[in-house]
Amino acid sequence: MRLALAAHVIPHDASAPRPALALALSGGLDSMVLLDALAHWVQTRREAGEAVAQPLAIHIHHGLSEHADDWLVVCEREARLRGFAFEAKRVNVPRDARQGIEGAARAARYAALAASCNAHGVAWLLSAHHANDQAETVLLQMLRGAGLPGVAAMAVEGALPVAAGEPCRARLLRPLLDISRETMHAYAKARSLSWVDDPSNDDRHYLRNALRHDVMPAIAAHVPAYRETLARFARHAAQAQSLLDQLAQADFEMARSASNDGDERLQRSRLQVLDASRLANLLRYWTARRGLAMPPEARLEEWGRQIRDAQADASLELPHGDAVLRLYRDELQWTAVYDSADPDDVACDVVLQWSGEREWPLPQWQGSIVFAPVAEGEPVGDTIDERVLRAHPLVARSRAGGERWRERAGGHSRSLKHWYQSRGVAAWLRHVPIVWQRGEIVFVPRLGIDGAAQSGESAVARWRMMWRDEA
Repeated sequence: MRLALAAHVIPHDASAPRPALALALSGGLDSMVLLDALAHWVQTRREAGEAVAQPLAIHIHHGLSEHADDWLVVCEREARLRGFAFEAKRVNVPRDARQGIEGAARAARYAALAASCNAHGVAWLLSAHHANDQAETVLLQMLRGAGLPGVAAMAVEGALPVAAGEPCRARLLRPLLDISRETMHAYAKARSLSWVDDPSNDDRHYLRNALRHDVMPAIAAHVPAYRETLARFARHAAQAQSLLDQLAQADFEMARSASNDGDERLQRSRLQVLDASRLANLLRYWTARRGLAMPPEARLEEWGRQIRDAQADASLELPHGDAVLRLYRDELQWTAVYDSADPDDVACDVVLQWSGEREWPLPQWQGSIVFAPVAEGEPVGDTIDERVLRAHPLVARSRAGGERWRERAGGHSRSLKHWYQSRGVAAWLRHVPIVWQRGEIVFVPRLGIDGAAQSGESAVARWRMMWRDEA
């Protein structure tokens, strides 16, 4: 056990203290074994004259068991006996979560662990996953129909699987992945360790528990080395996925188009040279790159079909979770979900008597109007006289059709549809309010201040008006 821990010594500058370590301590057999082995490793390093900071044990209190308070007490006692700092964090786990209570508990646990690591400046978080966990995870992912990223299972080192929020600066380390549960149990007995047993681990209602208690023993009876075999399969899957990601990255760069706004866009016409499997691989890669959930195989196939078969001037909307994959003017891009304003929400005009506000929130249209003062020496084009802004109330109103806008004073007014088309503003970006003042258009989001409203002395205070998306 201690040899396994020593085999994953964290690289460091020998002249500096080792980076701060933390341990995810549930109180079960696995984490108590790692706690004991890590305490011995720290003691050995200190006896060798190395500067090793006090490690931190982090316990997550899920509140799902009537025994949870007792487990916290055991964890704190065992951690402090071994010279660890200790922190307990309580989380709320929704019992009706879409990913199930196990998935919700896991997400809440890693979010809390990441927050604790960030707060304490932890560089490495150790978890007690072992060889049996690895084998169970591979089979579990296969049965759930996961692709190569799923069956690649767990790596010894990696990032914390935190879905959202502040990025975690700590790295996740699983030093016991090559150690079996049986070996860990023997270590615990030899060391007379105390641990807690979670009754839910015997509940066959959960698939992982059913695999652990019913399936794995049967496999072991016929294939004693099944753990090593599945671990090797997981490594091969990870290598294959790495090659697919490299291919997708090359295809992504080949199809990428230049964008002035910094958005990632792919040229649809360049994707037509890819066959169905390669296009699906690229779409899968791009979806993961955007931090979105992996789409089902049938959805990927449908996306690919529509993208390949669409006419040159076609537009597509392919919803996926909280985002939409859109095709517009031969370019594919991921966008937020821009809904048309609810007629009930915008039945009445929204009025602002402007008196120096920097922002005008307009949630009905999923955005805000931002006012920015023009600094001395800046160009005054597309700006408005402060006296005009203050003179009369500003009114935000949905488009009714037929509105006209001019780019500059003295220019010809044309329909908003004309301007949007000529400037390449996609249809889904046109659900925005028009700002009026005394029956005249002052500002149109994505176009700018109306030419007639730009008139006025350049020597007086002037302001820019900009639209900020908040979809």
